Amino acid sequence: MLMNMEFYWQCKIPAQEGKKGKMPLNFKKRKPLLGEIITGTVKSVKPTSVLVSITDKLMGSIHASQIMENVLTGALPTSKLRPKQSVTCRVIGGRDIKTRKFLPISHPHLMHSVLELSVLPSLLNTEVNVEREKPLNTYSSGDVVTCYVGKYNRMKQCLEVEISHGVRGKVEQLLISSSAKVFKRPEKHFKHGEALSATVVEVDKTRKKLFLSLIDLDALTEGCITYGCVKSVIPSTGLQITLPFGKTGRASLFQLNDCYDEISLEKFAAGMFVRCCILSVGTKIDVSLRESRINPGKVSKPIDEDISSIDFLKEGQLIKGFVSAVTEKGVFFRISSSLDGHILFKNVTCCYVEKIEMYKEHIPVGKLLTAKIISINKEKNHIELSLLSDDTGNPDVIPESAGFKLRIKKGDKRKRRRTKSESEVKSSKKKKSQESQDDEDSGVEVHCREKQEKKKAGKKSPAPRLQVSSGFSWDVSLNTLKTSLTDGKESSSDSEEDEEEECPKIQKTKSKQKEQEAEKRQTGKEVTDPSQQPQSINEYERLVLSSPNISTNWIQYMDFHLQATELEQARAVAERALQTIYFREEQEKLNVWVAMLNMENTYGTEETLLKVFERAVQYNDPLKAFQHLVEIYIKSEKFKEADELFNTMVKRFKQEKSVYWKYATFLLKQGQSEAAHRLLQRALKCLPEKEHVDVISKFAQLEFPSG
Repeated sequence: MLMNMEFYWQCKIPAQEGKKGKMPLNFKKRKPLLGEIITGTVKSVKPTSVLVSITDKLMGSIHASQIMENVLTGALPTSKLRPKQSVTCRVIGGRDIKTRKFLPISHPHLMHSVLELSVLPSLLNTEVNVEREKPLNTYSSGDVVTCYVGKYNRMKQCLEVEISHGVRGKVEQLLISSSAKVFKRPEKHFKHGEALSATVVEVDKTRKKLFLSLIDLDALTEGCITYGCVKSVIPSTGLQITLPFGKTGRASLFQLNDCYDEISLEKFAAGMFVRCCILSVGTKIDVSLRESRINPGKVSKPIDEDISSIDFLKEGQLIKGFVSAVTEKGVFFRISSSLDGHILFKNVTCCYVEKIEMYKEHIPVGKLLTAKIISINKEKNHIELSLLSDDTGNPDVIPESAGFKLRIKKGDKRKRRRTKSESEVKSSKKKKSQESQDDEDSGVEVHCREKQEKKKAGKKSPAPRLQVSSGFSWDVSLNTLKTSLTDGKESSSDSEEDEEEECPKIQKTKSKQKEQEAEKRQTGKEVTDPSQQPQSINEYERLVLSSPNISTNWIQYMDFHLQATELEQARAVAERALQTIYFREEQEKLNVWVAMLNMENTYGTEETLLKVFERAVQYNDPLKAFQHLVEIYIKSEKFKEADELFNTMVKRFKQEKSVYWKYATFLLKQGQSEAAHRLLQRALKCLPEKEHVDVISKFAQLEFPSG
């Protein structure tokens, strides 16, 4: 590091009698004087300095700042000089060879030091006194200086520059340019020794350096636009961004995009450069990545405006936000960077959910939702919200496929109570009329009347079963009815109760069996009959809910989405099917896996197909998964992929005869009889001897038709 030392600036050049030109160059017996004009030869040219040889033992150095008067940005001053070129220069100082410190011109060891020289035209005039070099402490923030590029320091991520012989500076990475392309490879955009115009940001007297900026920014203020580097991605919260001048800011989820639906933290990674707008400067610096703030002229109005105060909200308003937490007190909803709302569990879903873990599963932290404002308390800064579909107009946050019961509303309870009370009054009237009729009618007439009433009750909404005081049961047969009527007076009440308990149980089991058979028939008709197939998403949802373990229903649901070119929705249905089908229904699950393989082979890419295949091998019988994929390749005429997969199967399933047979069939159909012969030899080596006869005969049967 070059350091300024006190020069003896009072020293003057001795007057020459009768001459006003160069001073004699005999420095063997005396040392050079400050301001003396000397002649030397350029020994070497470096990017920021030129080494000049004055005598055999005396050397001098010309800094890039002492070559040209008016330096333009991008110029290379040292390129003006060439090695072995004779130059006339003026002594402006000196520095020690070992310590690199500046020495006074009267120092006794100046002959063993390097002279600091200048070739500026203004200083070559002897009538102009050599001015003292500007010390470091005379610089201040906002000064514009010309600096020369030294090198880019990758470790410290800064551009090291030189202002003069003894003044050095550095420019941090975010202040070297206004383009993100320069940040990636700064060494390509700045040449060694290139002249740059910079602004002083700070003077570091301890390190004796200047902190500079190459852009029109010398401090962070509200509203200024600058580049930052992503320091870390905080899940469900936002970004932590490194800013210029050693500052760190934060960008919340609401400040990442003008449209909340397009916000995704997966787009950002540590080390990524982003353009941002400073919102506030203080103990914490808030920044925004919204396009409407960075380029106000291009974006007239953001899709989702940033709500900065509770005064901009009103009851009944629909707002978007992110789930911040799910606790025993309810769901906390983040409306903006400074506003939070609260949602009671009764206003979250129409379903009855007992455990908080189920809420957390369906409403994870960071999920984007639309809520309706129910009430606002500005004094307590409290906002009550609702996520119910009746309020927002969106589907329920917990789907019907989750299997939860619907929550009963207060109005429904009152209606049910009324219906019960009314039914009890009606039943009491019917009982009286039936008892009077039973005394007069025969048992057969009573039974016929009973059937008619049961039909009427079946048409209406399910009501509580009527009970007759004589021990009469609505579910008994004609024979039991007769015996109960004839022996009613003689038998005891205990025997009547036993008959009433046994007969309904038997008939209930029979009725359940009939209902199950009817449902199976109905689902079978819906699947086989094209006219009965569902035509909408709601109909398919009902179908898969009524028979969740039938794979054909799920596959048809997938095909419904594929016909509408909704590949992602079809994939989601397939994943739901794998999670819903009972784990013992292995064949049904395998059918879904095969459908997924077909879908990815037709509509997806090789990567998605291989990912699904790897999962299929993991969750099913590996041999079946391999065989199904080979068949898919052959049907789609991907013979190269089929051949490669067959080779893998032969290596993995060496003891399976069926693998060799299917591979041989494939080779013979492709006309590769020699490859089939080699496969036979390979099979005989891998399979046990007891299987050889069977394998040879099978290969012969396969080869016979092909000739």
